[in-house]
Amino acid sequence: MKRLALSLALVVALYAPSVRADAVVAKVGSVAPEGTPWAEWLDGVKKRLEKDSGGKLKLKVFLGGKLGGEKEMVEETKNGNLHLYGGSVGAVGTWVPELAALELPFIFSSDEEADFVLEKVRDRYAKLIEAKGFVMIMWAENGWHGYGVKGKCIEKVEDMKGLKMRSQESYVHLETYKAFGASPVEMAVPEVLGALQTGTVDGYSNTPLFSFATSWYKGITHYSYTKHIYQPAVLLLSKKWFDGLDADVKKALLVRSDEKEGIAGVRALTEPLLDNFKAADKTVCRLSPEAQKAFAEKAKPVWQVFAKKGKSNKEILDAILAAKKEFAAKK
Repeated sequence: MKRLALSLALVVALYAPSVRADAVVAKVGSVAPEGTPWAEWLDGVKKRLEKDSGGKLKLKVFLGGKLGGEKEMVEETKNGNLHLYGGSVGAVGTWVPELAALELPFIFSSDEEADFVLEKVRDRYAKLIEAKGFVMIMWAENGWHGYGVKGKCIEKVEDMKGLKMRSQESYVHLETYKAFGASPVEMAVPEVLGALQTGTVDGYSNTPLFSFATSWYKGITHYSYTKHIYQPAVLLLSKKWFDGLDADVKKALLVRSDEKEGIAGVRALTEPLLDNFKAADKTVCRLSPEAQKAFAEKAKPVWQVFAKKGKSNKEILDAILAAKKEFAAKK
């Protein structure tokens, strides 16, 4: 009987819920749709945090913008109504304008350089982020942008002239279009596919992953993988909420062990998604080295616009450029 009782106790221990009845419930918000690498990654983060906190945390993940757009979710995170936000740094830029440096056109030239620089400036950004009411957990990734356009490839700067292009609500993105000769049209994510189909806009700038997650690819004929913008993402906490937690829960939340896995998951899908464009009867184009250099030269004034926005902007840009120089020296 004692042996049976011990066996039953072991079974109960193995299959008992990992989350305690008195666990702190945390809401996680993202615009990432179900079935994407982002969704799978956030599910992994949820399981790891519930385990590492000893069951003191229970996470509820809301995907596909169910809690609003990115800017709305960032504001709710700052206010403490949303506890974790996973998404683009551009949306957080409303509160931390220095983050716009990471989306400057052609500021990065490779995955390896971006990884190196982001690690170098992480602590600086973490302090800026915390000063505005958030706690940074880790970097994530949306990927490299290309141009989805109707009617032609974008193979040289001149191909952008006169195009009406959907833009994010970010002055860096607006200025980038202007530098390349296009006319930017600010537009929310849900409106874009219809605008492409009716001709309100001729195209958009975004990643292969986002193009398929939103079905924007259905409104274009050509996708040019220009890699003109590298778009990091971030996983943030509400500082207002975080400050009231137990020390062991705080410790679990600040672990970055999922960071590389999340970034690698997005990167692994890039080439398959470019093949998917072709499978969907879309023409895929890439820039020649000469064309990429010409685009990068046209982009430099956008860097200057950013730097002139304030002393802190210039300091963070200088830090990024110094890290880029260090990376080049290491190669």
